[in-house]
Amino acid sequence: MKIFGNKGIGNILKILLQVGIIVGIVFLFMLYWIVKWFDLHFDWFVMMIYPCGIVFILLVYQFVGLFNTLKINTPFCKENVKRMKNGMILSYLISIFVILSLLITILFYNYYSLQLQVALFFMSVLFFAIGIALYILSELFREAIEYKEENDLTIWGGLYVNNCQFRCYDG
Repeated sequence: MKIFGNKGIGNILKILLQVGIIVGIVFLFMLYWIVKWFDLHFDWFVMMIYPCGIVFILLVYQFVGLFNTLKINTPFCKENVKRMKNGMILSYLISIFVILSLLITILFYNYYSLQLQVALFFMSVLFFAIGIALYILSELFREAIEYKEENDLTIWGGLYVNNCQFRCYDG
């Protein structure tokens, strides 16, 4: 299966993520009425969904930008390194929000189940690990971009390649 281009898997994932962003925004706007519909209490736990949801939508938006570069065949660009570092920060923020939710459930509320507390713990670990993975990938991409730029400046067989422009070598 193709990865690059309009019919590649990168473009398909980009479209799915864009739909996910729209659904996420609608869900956040409708959350108050969803809670009322199911006759639940609008307490601190529901309120923690808002900052986590907003940051998660921003994280998904960073991935949309990454997959867009797959569509246009330019995955090794400095913008992707910046997107991955932004994603790393956003992942850490989600992890912090989830840890705060976990601490609040443990310290102040005893009617939330142990299963919820375990799930919150694993979510915090998951988003922390995603942040670490995005940092490692951003550094790998940064190194690849440096090698690519060095390679673009190399003299090969009488052609001088600089910023994808071919020039004659008179020497």
